Amino acid sequence: MTYNPGTPPPEPFSWQVTPPPGQAHYEPVQYGAPTPPPVPPRRRRAPAIVSVIVLVAVAIGAYAVVTNRQALVDQWVVWNAEPDATISAYIDRAQLSEHGEFLLLASQPRIADGEAFNSICGSQEEGAGVLGCYTSRDMRITLFDVTDPQLDGIEEVVAAHEMLHAAWDRMSLARQSELEALLEQQYAALGDDQAFVERMEIYARTEPGQRANELHSIIGTEIVDLIPELEEYYRQYFGDRSVIVQLHITSNAVFVEIEAKSAALIAELDALRTGVESDSADANAQQVQLNADIEAFNVRADSGTMTEAEFNRDRAALMARQDAISARFDDIDARVALFDAKSAELEQLNAQAAALNTALNITPRQTEPIG
Repeated sequence: MTYNPGTPPPEPFSWQVTPPPGQAHYEPVQYGAPTPPPVPPRRRRAPAIVSVIVLVAVAIGAYAVVTNRQALVDQWVVWNAEPDATISAYIDRAQLSEHGEFLLLASQPRIADGEAFNSICGSQEEGAGVLGCYTSRDMRITLFDVTDPQLDGIEEVVAAHEMLHAAWDRMSLARQSELEALLEQQYAALGDDQAFVERMEIYARTEPGQRANELHSIIGTEIVDLIPELEEYYRQYFGDRSVIVQLHITSNAVFVEIEAKSAALIAELDALRTGVESDSADANAQQVQLNADIEAFNVRADSGTMTEAEFNRDRAALMARQDAISARFDDIDARVALFDAKSAELEQLNAQAAALNTALNITPRQTEPIG
């Protein structure tokens, strides 16, 4: 999408990856009651007579036009929409209801990548990726082109997430207020989910004042068990909401697995490092003492004051100590080799995570190397 010179870019409303997964402040535009407009047959262009009917409706019902302007605009956009095969596949796989599909198509969804996407939805938040946004100024949805097969399903989740932003944008303030109370009740029911808390902190920094709006999209697409009032509410957007939630769980599983493996490896490496450092210091001290005792033994042996029995006994004791220390150093060497192997495994996981970050449009954090 291009902009005229001097025109500020739209203020995007983003689906983030957490370390989902932010954007500038979103300014909702109110257009009266959020009653879903009638939806024509799926993905069919309406006959030309529709325009005449709309014009007649405008002429006869001026008041309805004023109070439901966005509904009429949305209907016109949907009637004239020609979604590509990818968007159509998202709609089907996400199990959007007719109203959910209507809102997605009314938002004229487009798929972009690279600079084209970032010029519309780009984020400056390090460590956070933007995969889609709903821009309130033109009321459009832009989706990032995720191509990594490990992330299968994530694009459908993002599309549904942004569709719910479009739904929120078309609500009255009174309806938003009603839903906000239910969303906060659901958030409280989730308990102490630190990842969720940190994700909402990102949104608080990048989209101040839009907490309820983000909860509305996240809860609807990612949370399995909802309070009855919200479960009933989301039925207007999804034929089967469990489908989109399962897509989220499946596409998110790769991150959960990498995080779990990384955490386990880091714990092992920390334990190995601590043990090797401690045992090495102790073994070195024992070796220093043994060397001193060997020198003392040699002085006594050279003096001729030792009996043969004493010589053999003390020599055997010194050799046994040397064998024990050598075995200890062998064990330390084996643990060092294991440490190196675990470090290489962690580097592979880091490389996999870096590739996924690239696939997810995530700006890497600028951190000091650990060593």
